[in-house]
Amino acid sequence: MKWLISFWFIIWAVPLWAQGRLALVIGNNQYESVPVLQKAVADAEAVSRQLRALGFETFEGLNLDRRGMNQRISEFTAQLEAGDTAFVFFAGHGVEIDGENYLLPTDIETPFAGETDFVKSESIALSNLLNRVRSTGARTSIAIIDACRDNPFDTTAGRSIGGTRGLGRINAPQGMFVIFSAGAGQMALDRLHDNEAEPNSVFTRALLPRLAQPGLELRSMVADLRREVRDLSRTVQHNQVPAYYDELLGEFYFTPAAVAAPSVDTVTPPIEKMRADLELARSVGTVSALDTFLETYADRSTDYTYEIALQLRAGLQNPETPAPAVIQDSKQVMQATQAALNALGCNAGGADGVAGPRTKRAFADYRRASKSNLGADDLGTRHALDELEGKSGTICVAAPAPTAPRTTASSAVSLSGSWSFKATCALVVKVTGSVRYTSAGSNKFTGSLTDSLGQKANTVVYLNEQELNGTDYFPGITVTWRGRLSEDGNSFTGSGSTGCSVYAWRVG
Repeated sequence: MKWLISFWFIIWAVPLWAQGRLALVIGNNQYESVPVLQKAVADAEAVSRQLRALGFETFEGLNLDRRGMNQRISEFTAQLEAGDTAFVFFAGHGVEIDGENYLLPTDIETPFAGETDFVKSESIALSNLLNRVRSTGARTSIAIIDACRDNPFDTTAGRSIGGTRGLGRINAPQGMFVIFSAGAGQMALDRLHDNEAEPNSVFTRALLPRLAQPGLELRSMVADLRREVRDLSRTVQHNQVPAYYDELLGEFYFTPAAVAAPSVDTVTPPIEKMRADLELARSVGTVSALDTFLETYADRSTDYTYEIALQLRAGLQNPETPAPAVIQDSKQVMQATQAALNALGCNAGGADGVAGPRTKRAFADYRRASKSNLGADDLGTRHALDELEGKSGTICVAAPAPTAPRTTASSAVSLSGSWSFKATCALVVKVTGSVRYTSAGSNKFTGSLTDSLGQKANTVVYLNEQELNGTDYFPGITVTWRGRLSEDGNSFTGSGSTGCSVYAWRVG
């Protein structure tokens, strides 16, 4: 058993960057039967160069027909493993049909009027592509789709195929972050004018420098990106605001912040431990607890987690201090939005500046109850905040009290049954195993776990809506983890205090 304990301590000491970073990048210009594009290939090439410089293994495809796209996608997903970071970029034509978005290969033929089934069968359904990536157990999955140009089939005689322009809204799979270069129903610009020398589309030229910006968290990157694309498109009297769909757990950085090398007698605490310590200090809820956290992590004062701790402490020390009259920073805008939603009874949770599932539900409740003209994509914008702060009273009358715990006692989803899992840990260690869960009443489940290293553990898991909080009790070691159950209740992903990322699926 001593060797097992030593083994896990080695795993704890290795950063999560040991896991793979893989990217699928496709750009299609030379369409055979629909309008040719000018900059999709250049966009794909530029994104590939940038990703390779950031350490991604890149699977690039240019001007691919349907067979070529399927082959490249298969090569990409075959190399993905549990715990990897997966990135997908597509530039080309796309069309929305019957609520599904389809990416068009170069050999797509112009259909006759109303032949929607033909287009579906000859194209790549975006939801299928995303689900294939998700099924690999990738720890972090990000997709960027620059395919919202004019509908290439809108000149078909008779009934049109797809919408007039743009792609439709999606439900991103759990663990994914999806970005569209334009909002639902909007057209993405290839160029601002016919004579411009810029080699890339309006969206990609704004994206590229942000990928390499150190310490820029994904959500902050997207907020800045949306503003720049919007402002650029307005210079030619066009409306283009990128849309995003966030089901990603935790933070993500394409380029981590530069950190000075530690001295010989100093070991920088891993980010997961830092976050766990903040959760502990937050749960204690005293100035002293937060002061201890801030003192312990003083050398990491530029981290987002540290900034949250500062804000929590300031709130405890000065509870009556009003918010600034003018808010410019995107993170501050989101925090103020969450505070405004809470004031209206919409239960957005803590004002942490992150647009998580709870904040999204609160914003949706507000829009429904107030009959607002705001869209889901307006969450975190200055104009949405202005509207919220202009309201008073209780808008979301049916919202649950902020302090009421969420349980799944009446929910249809359950962990009860047999599961298989695969995990990727530091040092690229692969572990497989099985676990059987039994309901212990309310939202609590207990079980026994066995893995391919010969280890056994008793496990306790709490299921709150789709969120999982678990503890695995191995001999000599206790592992805590968090995860998210899929909507259908047949799979979940998670990451734990050992730095392992897990994908599990129901087998019985």
